[in-house]
Amino acid sequence: MKIKFFLALALSCSVLAGCTSGASEEQPVSPVAQSSGTASLVANEEDGKICKVRAITGSRFKQKTCMTAEEWENMAYESKKGLDKNTRSKMKND
Repeated sequence: MKIKFFLALALSCSVLAGCTSGASEEQPVSPVAQSSGTASLVANEEDGKICKVRAITGSRFKQKTCMTAEEWENMAYESKKGLDKNTRSKMKND
C-alpha cells in the first residue's frame, strides 16, 4: 500500500517538475504571436497597408491579408451590413 502511494507521489512530482521547468525559459516571440485575438495586426509603413493574420474556419492554416485602413473599414462595414440584412430579414409568405 505504501509503495503504491510513494510511486504515485514520485510520478506526480516528476510531472509537475517537468511542467514548470519549461516555464522559466524565455523564448523570443514574434510580433504576430504576441497579440491575443483572432486577428493579428502588422503595419507596413512603406505603402500604407495594414496586414492582418486571420484564422480560417475549418483549417489549421492562417491567412495574411493586406489592405489600406480605408479598405479595412469598408470591409467591416460591408460585413456588418450583410449580417444585419440577413438577421433582420422578415419571413415572406409565398
